[in-house]
Formats: sequence, C-alpha cells, structure tokens
Amino acid sequence: MISRFVIMVGIPLLISLVLTPWIMRLAALVGAIDHPNARKIHSRPIPRLGGVSIYFSVFLSTLLLVWIDPVHSSLSWMSSHQGLMLIGSLLLVLLLGIWDDLQALNPGQKFLVQVIAATIAYMAGFRISSITNPLAGEGLLNLGILDYPVTVLWIVGVSNAFNLIDGLDGLASGVAIIASLTVASVAFLNGETAIAFPVFLLAGALLGFLWYNFNPARIFLGDSGSLFIGFILATVSIQASTKGSTTFAILMPVLALGFPIMDTLLSMVRRFLGSLLPENPKSGSLLHKMHLMFLPDRKHIHHQLIARGLSHRKTVLVLYSVSCMFGLGAFAITTLNNLQASIILVAVAFATVAGIRQLRYREMAILRNGLLLPLYDGPVMNRALVQAFLDLAFISSAFLLAYHLAFRGDNVQSLRELAPILILACGIQIAAFFFSGLYRGTFRYLGVGDLLKIVQAVTVAVAVTGVVLSLLPPPWYLADLAVLVTNFYLLLTFIAGSRCSFHILNFIFRREPKGDVGVLIYGANAQGVLALQHLLHDNYERLTPLGFLDDAPQLEGKHINGYPVFGGHWRIPSLTRKIKISQIVIPSGTIRPEVLTRLQHYGEQFGFIIRTSRVLMEEIAPSRFIAPRQQTTAAGLEHNEPSITLTAQ
Repeated sequence: MISRFVIMVGIPLLISLVLTPWIMRLAALVGAIDHPNARKIHSRPIPRLGGVSIYFSVFLSTLLLVWIDPVHSSLSWMSSHQGLMLIGSLLLVLLLGIWDDLQALNPGQKFLVQVIAATIAYMAGFRISSITNPLAGEGLLNLGILDYPVTVLWIVGVSNAFNLIDGLDGLASGVAIIASLTVASVAFLNGETAIAFPVFLLAGALLGFLWYNFNPARIFLGDSGSLFIGFILATVSIQASTKGSTTFAILMPVLALGFPIMDTLLSMVRRFLGSLLPENPKSGSLLHKMHLMFLPDRKHIHHQLIARGLSHRKTVLVLYSVSCMFGLGAFAITTLNNLQASIILVAVAFATVAGIRQLRYREMAILRNGLLLPLYDGPVMNRALVQAFLDLAFISSAFLLAYHLAFRGDNVQSLRELAPILILACGIQIAAFFFSGLYRGTFRYLGVGDLLKIVQAVTVAVAVTGVVLSLLPPPWYLADLAVLVTNFYLLLTFIAGSRCSFHILNFIFRREPKGDVGVLIYGANAQGVLALQHLLHDNYERLTPLGFLDDAPQLEGKHINGYPVFGGHWRIPSLTRKIKISQIVIPSGTIRPEVLTRLQHYGEQFGFIIRTSRVLMEEIAPSRFIAPRQQTTAAGLEHNEPSITLTAQ
C-alpha cells in the first residue's frame, strides 16, 4: 500500500518537474507575466500560468495510471458521468484563470464563471447537504433546498481564499500541499479511496511545482493555479467528510482549509471595521462599507508578519506551521470521539485567537472597546430628544433602585402602587434637567464645566423631587432621606457615566498601539498632557505614546493620564533596553538648554529623533486677506482675532 502512495505522489511530481520549465517559457511567450507594483512584494517580472503545469501534471498522471492498471485503478471513476462533470468544471475554472492571467478580468465576470463551475460540480453530486446542528449536542441538520447556495458559496469562497493568500513565493502552493495531504488522508480513512487518490495526485503535482515556486520564485501560480487549486480542494473535501465517525467530522473541510479561510474572513472583518475607525473619513452608506470588505490591500497575515521583521522565507514557514496545525486538527476530529473532538476544536480556536492578537491589527481593537464610537458621531445621539429618552430610563432605574435599597424589602409597595410616584418623579427630574441646560451640550465634548452642570442638574432634580413628594399625603409620601440620598448618587452615576462614556471608550481605543513609532514626552506637566492629547489624535503619522520623562524625582513611578512617568532624562540608556524609543517630543518651554544638549547626544547614540510641540498664538496680518474679519473693542478700536494652532516640528 505504501508503494502505491509513492507512485500516486511520485508520478505527478516528476511530470510537474519536467513540465513546469516549459510552461515558464510559454508564459513568457504569450505575455502572462506578473509585473511588480505597490501591492506586490516581488521586484522583478515573473511568469505565471502555474495552474497549467499543475492541471496537466494531474491529468497526465491520471491517464498514465488508468492505462497501467485499468481494472483495479481507483481513478477509473473519472471516466464516469460524475468524473467527467468534475473535470469539465475544473477545466472551466482553469480557462478562467488563464484568461485572467493574460488579460485582467473584472470581479463580476470572474464571479459569474466561478458560480457556473460550482453549479456544474453541484450537479455532479458534490454538495453540502447537512451541517453540524448548532442547537443540539449531536446529530446533523439537513439543509434541504439550501444545499445549493451553501455549496456554491463554499466552493467559490475557498477558491478565492487561495487566490488571496497567493502573495508570497511558495505560500499558496505549500499550504495547498498540506491541505491536500490532509483531505486525502481523511478520505482514505473514511473509505473514500476514489476521492483520496486524485488528491494525492494533486499533492504530487504541487510538490514538483513548489521546486520552482519557493523563494526566490521562478514562476507564480497565477489565477490559473490558485483558483484551480482552491476549486478542486473545496469540491473533493465535501465528499471526503461525508462518512466521518463523529458529529464534528463535517467540520473537517473547514479545518483542513483553515488558513486560507481564516485569512479571507479576517480580511473582510478588519476592512469593514476599518471603515468605523475614528480617524477614517465617513465611508458612506452600509452598502459602501460592505463593498470595502472586498477591496485589496497589503494587510493580509503574511504582510503583517513581514512588517514585524520576519524574512520572506520565515514568514512562509510560519504559515506552513499554521496550516499543519489546522490539518492536524482536521485529522483529529475525524478519528476521535465527540468529547475529544470538542477539546481539539476549543484548543484550535484559542490558538487562532491568540495568533490573531499577535498580528496587532488596529482595526480589530474596535471590537474590544471602539465598536460604539461611531454612534457618537451620528446625528441621533446628539439630539436632545434621544438624550432625554435615555435619561428617562436612567431616572426611573435610579429611583426604583434607590427605593428598594433604602427600605430593603420593608414596606415595599407593588409596582402598580409606585407607578404614579415614579411618573411624577420622572416628570420633575427630566424638567429639571431641561431647565438646567443639560441638553445644550454634546457627548463628544465634555469638560469640567459640563460635569459641574451635571452635578447641579442632578442636585436640583432630586431636591425638587423631595420637596414635592414631602407635600403629598400618604400613601404617596416617599420623601425619605435615605431614598433621596441614594437616588442622588445613583442618578449622578448614571447621568455622568453616560456623558463620559464617549471619552472613556475613545481613550481606551486610542491607547491601542497605532504603529511602531514609540514616543516619549519630556515634561509631565500641563504642556506634556497637551502634547499627549495631540499624539493620541495624530492618526496620520501613526505615533504611539509610551509615557513621560520628567526630572522631578517625586514624579518618577507616577502615572499621568494613564501613562507612566519613567523618571529623568538620565533614565534613557536603561529605557532603550526595555522599550523601543523612536522619538522624544518636547513641549515648548519645558526644558533647559543643558538637558536638551544631553537629549541630542542620546538621540545620536540610540538612534531616535527629537521633536518639539508648540501652541502658537499669532496675530493674523490684515494684508494676507482681502477682507479680514474685524471686531470693535469697547474703545472703538478695530483689531484682528488671534489664532491658536498646535504644531509639531
């Protein structure tokens, strides 16, 4: 049996090794050349059409093996109706990829042809008819008429997933080899030898092609290769998982093809979340945001690893390891029982989440603390009516909770009996809020003056409520001091918390690292805090504040606005061994000349630059404008308004 596997892999491997150089010459002859551009990593033109080499390696190997042993060959089914339909769909995808390699097609044309090819595969019997039942501990859920759209979505999605990861030399082909061996092994264990052997042929053809495709690549897969590989693996993986021994075996294709699927879904999610980032301009309607999910960029997983300092080859090898992890998980859940398979799935899920966190996508940070930020920019949250509606909910909750806490169950009246008192208290307090000017502000801009106004409004609201209720006869008497004091603190917490929520979320979100440019601020004072706010909102240069330097000994070890004070400038040599310092920002008027000289010396020694942040108030010359705006003072003299600007030099 082992010799049979060697033959199944070895024959297409040898054919691919011989055929690929000829395909390279053919690609150069017909102009199928991948030229470098801003989105691509390679720096020289490289031929593509790698899919042609892989297709013919598999096809010729199939003919050769059937010719050698036509009776006992497990590949004889390829000449059946089902096999011919599968070959026809694969040929259609190959022709689509060749056309796109020669002359770029628009996404709509490519998607239409892929749907047609997937439909042919569906009609041939390669379909997802059931999935794991999410509402039960075991068993499968039959899809019924939904099996067609689910099957087409799976095949087209996986095909394009392989196309998306084909961004580094040898990445897509190596991942496809791992996925092929996984799918073939699972199919063989499930008794699907008719499916397993063609996939072994694919793995052999890919191994031969990888000799020319690994870094530095001499030929690329191109769309003819990536779409073809993704299509055949998506199709045969459906059939390979239908006879698994556990409920979770139906998830085998998802794990076997886990890396390209994860990269595709992650790209779509982060692109959508990127449109919600505070620093991005308004990206239009929800439909436009959905469109942004499919636009190309240079932030795929392999791009992020290279940006973090890994070499081209190390990045590919790391992602090979990730694919092996998914492959082992797919193999394990097929052979283990349901409990063991559940443990494997949980372990893979934790490893996946941990890996994604290490990529440090800023867009993903919005899931933790910034998802609600775009709501504050909308016109709805800034309308007084909406704020009043939210405050009514806070008022009623604070009043009922205060009554319950104050009496602790003694003399507790029913909600029906409390309803008139609650309605009266809500009316009094919302009116107090309105006349106190609480709805003339906005969530986005909140200062000490606004907080004092909130305290004043809550105090007046609770005091007036207490006075009115004290004048009412029993049983409406509720002016108990404990109730009023508790109501005051609860209501103040709710109202102030809702107004501060934007600033809390915004501060936490902007503390997420924006880039690798770490910045220290010299001066833990008012000017330093102003420079910190400027850095936090400086989304163009992707600067990440690290903390403060200050020569005052009593400030060392303290925190200013959530950032540490590391000590005086003499701590810089030791800090450079702990954190990466790229810049030091000095607010104007906060440094002595001799200290500046030492900082410049440190900058030359440790390779960081020194900048200054200034607040300028300049008089605007009237000659610079045709019609400057003027004001008249109490003395009748005209003057121009000064301007305040914040700059960093």
